[in-house]
Amino acid sequence: MYKLIIGNVRITVAEDTITREQATAAARQALNTAQQQGKLLSHIEISLDDTGLQVFTEEKAGYRSTHKTIKQSMLDDMRTTIKEKFYPSSAYSSKDSWLDNDTGQEWRGSEVDTTRSELLTKFEAWIKTV
Repeated sequence: MYKLIIGNVRITVAEDTITREQATAAARQALNTAQQQGKLLSHIEISLDDTGLQVFTEEKAGYRSTHKTIKQSMLDDMRTTIKEKFYPSSAYSSKDSWLDNDTGQEWRGSEVDTTRSELLTKFEAWIKTV
């Protein structure tokens, strides 16, 4: 018995007589089939019997397996990027100022906070309309 990992899916191969190439091919086929069915797998078990390779799959369950559309994934990434740009986590960046990289112009104080909040609120409202 040995174990493999493809992406974040654990694969258990029950028989040492199954080559890594055979196990990988069977696991990839199971992953492709699951993807076509809109499923996310957490574990694949591969064994050998009289008829050949037997593949058993376990689907992810719980909060982490929530399915997203590509649009939702892109919008989530946009939100994360905007928040990081507006509220940088870097210790070396000033949180109360804004620097325009194109012109070199810089703003400080409450105007920066007000504008950030306004733009973030408008972005969140826009996301709801998409």
